[in-house]
Amino acid sequence: MGISRFIRNVPDRGVRRSLEVVYEWVGRHMWMGEFADRTVFEREWDVLVLLDACRVDLMAEVATEYDWLPSPTDVETGAIDSVAGSSKEWMRRTFTPAHAATLEQTAYVTGNPFSAAVLGDEHSLGLLDEVWRYAWDDDAGTIRPEPITDRAIRVCRSGEFDRVIVHYMQPHVPFLERPDLHAGYRPAHWGSPGSVVDPDEAGLDAWGRVRRGELDRDEVWAAYADNLRIGLASMATLRRNVDGTLIVSSDHGNAMGELGIWGHPDKPVSSVRRVPWIELEARDETTRQPALEAESDRDREVSVDVQDRLTSLGYTE
Repeated sequence: MGISRFIRNVPDRGVRRSLEVVYEWVGRHMWMGEFADRTVFEREWDVLVLLDACRVDLMAEVATEYDWLPSPTDVETGAIDSVAGSSKEWMRRTFTPAHAATLEQTAYVTGNPFSAAVLGDEHSLGLLDEVWRYAWDDDAGTIRPEPITDRAIRVCRSGEFDRVIVHYMQPHVPFLERPDLHAGYRPAHWGSPGSVVDPDEAGLDAWGRVRRGELDRDEVWAAYADNLRIGLASMATLRRNVDGTLIVSSDHGNAMGELGIWGHPDKPVSSVRRVPWIELEARDETTRQPALEAESDRDREVSVDVQDRLTSLGYTE
């Protein structure tokens, strides 16, 4: 933005907001940081759990509630930089031809619909299990963690792969216990065709509504934390039913106003760039026998509307 245009907009924007714009602009040039060059495949692990859009400080806050997680301080100090600020870019920058040999021995069990656009049928993975295609919860507008856990346990027990990536959608919106806070769907019509937002309402998710003062930040943060707890509860089952080094991490974080950024655009602000990296030792105690079998669209002859599922997560074209 040119200086003359900026000055012309001061009356409409107001002095306070204009000063905030200057601060944000300077901050993005001086303090933004950079995404990592090193992918997860250059680290040691057997099972990598991705809790989608999990901030480091959110994980640190709830860590004290679980005796198998490290202290909040250790969560903070163990954090790493992600390669991307969005799921789509994380997949693009992680599943690359440079890792083709490793990918052939890797299974990806995912609840994230971006796998359709990024990976498709032309991928090098040993297994791509798109659980979101056959275990989606239409009422919730997302995929709950339990089907992901069941499929991951089955894949890990098969012993066919050296590494398994397990991609849960929680704590990403929508909040399972507070769907009214997420405007990717209209709460008054939750679960019905009329619930999907119109194109001109794009961006009316929980984070944008906090920014505009329509929602209380603390209330949204509490719902965000509850969503993480739901993911961790299912992940705890996974930890007791697989063997090896298990890492708890995320594909990216989520901004809540830092440098004027909300949500998780592919911008390396610290709250988006930094993700947990928690190393645990998992042991299969066979406390769960998963019943969910993988299904394909070919088997069911059902057409899945990928964009509709992305829209329910807050992604609009």
